[in-house]
Parts: sequence; C-alpha cells; structure tokens
Amino acid sequence: MTTTDPFFALTEDSDWNACIGKQGDEENYADGYIEAAMELAAAVIDKSLYEKRDTLVLPILYNARHAIELTLKLVIREFVNRGVLTEGHKANHDIASHASFLEEKQIPDESFRTQLTRLRPYIDSLTQVDSDGQELRYHTNRDGKQSMDKKALANILVIYKSLDSLSTILGELKNRAYSLCDEWKTGTRTAHCSRQDLLEIARNLPQRSEWGSPDFEEAKNRIRARYVLSNRNFTAALDKIQETRELAGIVGINSTPIHLTNEKAEFLLGKWDTLHPPRNTDALGTDFLARVSFRELQHERQIEQQVINDIVSELSEEELADAETIYRLNSTRTFAEFYEERLEVQMKLYKVRADLRQQVQDLMGKTNFRRNFLGGLRMVGCVALADGLQPSV
Repeated sequence: MTTTDPFFALTEDSDWNACIGKQGDEENYADGYIEAAMELAAAVIDKSLYEKRDTLVLPILYNARHAIELTLKLVIREFVNRGVLTEGHKANHDIASHASFLEEKQIPDESFRTQLTRLRPYIDSLTQVDSDGQELRYHTNRDGKQSMDKKALANILVIYKSLDSLSTILGELKNRAYSLCDEWKTGTRTAHCSRQDLLEIARNLPQRSEWGSPDFEEAKNRIRARYVLSNRNFTAALDKIQETRELAGIVGINSTPIHLTNEKAEFLLGKWDTLHPPRNTDALGTDFLARVSFRELQHERQIEQQVINDIVSELSEEELADAETIYRLNSTRTFAEFYEERLEVQMKLYKVRADLRQQVQDLMGKTNFRRNFLGGLRMVGCVALADGLQPSV
C-alpha cells in the first residue's frame, strides 16, 4: 500500500501493526504509559546511556505520572458506569485530587482501599514536582517560572525500581476495580464490606451454632479491627452472610437445591459414575484405542443408553434443569446469587428442546460433571449434600 502519511502508513509486513483508535482500548493508554516508562528507564540502565540521563528522565517521569492519572480516571469511570459510584470526578489533570476523591468515597472493599493506600506515596512524590501535568512536559510552568525549580537531581536506578512497584500497584488497583464491579451486581455487600470482604469474614467465623461463644467473640474482635467495623456494621455483615447461600454455607447454615432432592442428586451422580468409571492407567497408551474391541465399544454404548433411560425415567425436567444449573454455576464461575435466575432460563431451555434424551446425554458426557456439580452444590450452600456425595479417599 502506497501512502505519504509519515506515521500511519501501512506496508505488506503486518508484524508491526499496532491496534489503535477504534481497534484500541482504554486500558492500552494506562498500561502503555507505565510500560513505556519502564522500558525507557531499563534502556538507560542496561545500555549505560549516561549521556541521555538528563533528557530521558523527563519522559520517564511524565509517563509514570500519566499512567497514574489514566488508571485513576479509568477506575472512576468504571465505578460510575457500573453503579459503584453515583458521580465521577471533575475533569482535570490533578492526580492527587483524583486519589483523594476515591479515598473520601471509602469504597466498600478492603483490597481496593489497600491498593489505593499503596499508590499514595507515588502520587505525593510526583505531585510535589508536577501538580497538574505541566512541569514534566515544559521547561516553564503556567506562571512563567522554571519547572521543578526545587529539584536538582533524580536517580534513574531508583526511579526504575519504583516504577516496577508502581506498575504492580496500578495493575492490582485496576484489576480489583474490575472484579469489584462484577461483584457489585450480585447485591452481596454492605455499606462497608464488599462481597469479597464478606466471603473472607465468613471464612474467619466459627460455625453459626457457635456464635456467642468465646471463639466467636475473639473472631469478632479480629474482624472488626481488620475491617474497621462498628458493632452495627459487623451485625450488618453477619446478616448479609446469613442470607446469601454461598456465604451461609461456609458458616454452617445448610441450604437445599430448589428442585433437586438429595436422593435424586445421589442417583444422578451415581449414574454419571457408571458412565465414567476410574480408568486403568496401566492400560493407557498410544495404542489404547486399538486395544478396545468393537464388542467392548458396543457394550459401553448399551450401558450409556440404559443410564440415559434410567435418568429420564427418574428425574423430572425441573430436577434435571436444577442439576445442570448447579453444574454450570461452578464450571462457568458464575456467582451463586444468580442461581434462581439461571435455573429459570435452564428450565425454559429444557422445555423448548424436543430431545430430552440428547440433553441428558450431553450433560452426562461432561467429564468434569462430578467435580463441578459438587462445587456448584457448595456454591449454592448445599454443603452437607456435597459432603455426603464426596467420595471417601
């Protein structure tokens, strides 16, 4: 392709084509600037570019500052779009004010607040030399004075080591923000604790039957101190834990599937075990298929058909849909709060699909069914049932 554009011309060699604009992503901006800062600093050190220290230090520091600005803006915008925040921050280049905005909002998530706290020293350091994104780009500031007039030296090696830590913090802050937004839609949270916080709190509590015991009081004091919770806040956390299937199961409040009985669950898993007996590892090899006779394959086919017949005769569509929903919650890592919603959808699929036998065959053909079904039962709070179906070691 022939073009006179000096920067956006394309050639037949596409190896170095980079996606930008409509093929780019907002993350590319935030990630790109911190990566550029690290690459520049590493190049100066690795190649001993002493003569370029004075010139490259400026884009290195500016890129680091801009990466912080873009990451904070990305997080705030994501929080607003997903309902974590009701309003955003005013448009400016003041990274300290963006961080303060998030700090003042007291985002209900310990992990996010921790990353924000870890980020603060880097923000403070860069803000003292460049409060609005001007002084690292221009020799003079808006007041006509020399930029960074109170600084005289900066060590590239120190900067590089700090950039490495900064990159990790920005990545963890951003990723935790994304995860928090995903959790937000479940509604499992309190004014001070996220779903992840509540999950961790549940894991650190004794079983529900022991609440009020000395062990419970000790756990309560530890949890309140860690998450800075008042008595009322702690009680709100306990209430949310008890009303949420997965969290309630962790503290010993057992639930049952919506349609599937314990007996039918055991029956279904037993039939899956029939179709998937433990393999004889001694018989496995490159010529394994060659060792299996047609008669053996035919026998396995007969067993499969009998298993499907038994399941279709024993379980209703509602029970089968329930089992598949529980399995898929775990296999797709879907929040258990959507159990009822996904079950309703699955039941409709069972009713519109004409061939129920094929549906059952597809489900029983899943080699990971046992593992994910048991995991799904735990997710929906059916811990006792999952324990009872777990094979003894």
